[in-house]
Amino acid sequence: MKLSEIRGERAIEVIADLIEPIANIASDPKCGDLFKGKVKDGETPREAGIRNLKEKVPYLLRTHKHSIVSILGTLNDVPVKSLNLFSITKGILDLFNDKELIELFTSAAQSVEETPPIDTSKT
Repeated sequence: MKLSEIRGERAIEVIADLIEPIANIASDPKCGDLFKGKVKDGETPREAGIRNLKEKVPYLLRTHKHSIVSILGTLNDVPVKSLNLFSITKGILDLFNDKELIELFTSAAQSVEETPPIDTSKT
């Protein structure tokens, strides 16, 4: 399900449930520019985006499994344990085609990059 299709109080619950997994992914320096492939000479923006995803999605899936299935379960309102190879694959493809979700990821990554580290050693 796309973010734009979620309405009412359910939308608030979804936002609350997505904050942690999206922040976990966005705070990973290797995933911060997941949706922003740099265009190389002779490449179209689409080709750059596809190349960028091919380079980064395997890393994303291997290192952020829990966050990915949490996002998929939340968006589709299903328990994580019910997800299988096909529903996960379809869900990932849907994620990369959801403009609103991509904007949420990119804004979260940008916020992480712009926020100075907090010194917690004094607390």
